[in-house]
Amino acid sequence: MSDRCTWCGSVISAKDGRRYCPRPRSCRQAAYRNRKRAAAAFRARIALLQIGGEIRGRCEALEQALADVVDSRHAAPGLHSTAAADFASLTRELIRAAVVADRAAGATWEEIGRPHGLTADAARARWGHLRLIWPPERPSP
Repeated sequence: MSDRCTWCGSVISAKDGRRYCPRPRSCRQAAYRNRKRAAAAFRARIALLQIGGEIRGRCEALEQALADVVDSRHAAPGLHSTAAADFASLTRELIRAAVVADRAAGATWEEIGRPHGLTADAARARWGHLRLIWPPERPSP
């Protein structure tokens, strides 16, 4: 009777109730490190979901506002710049949360910088000091 290691999938004997390979703790330690990284990235991942929802809601509002302006044929001064500013700030927060989540999950600076066209050093210089600040504080009424 045999079973498989939870981490690497290699065959292990099921009679002793092990979940990981009996090798010198490598699979068990790797699984532990992976669980710790996933837990550390949890808050940042929740922030990513919230920011994505915020962007989606603002996209729908912008689409509706632009449709109203087109239908009524009004100039709507300031509408376009206000919408662009909202998206710029949300995009910065989205990138901030993504970097924090990736670092907590164990990504290297090279892996983080590559999609942005940055070297590892440039990514570290740009985002190395970031901390999660989402959701932003609401002003007191």
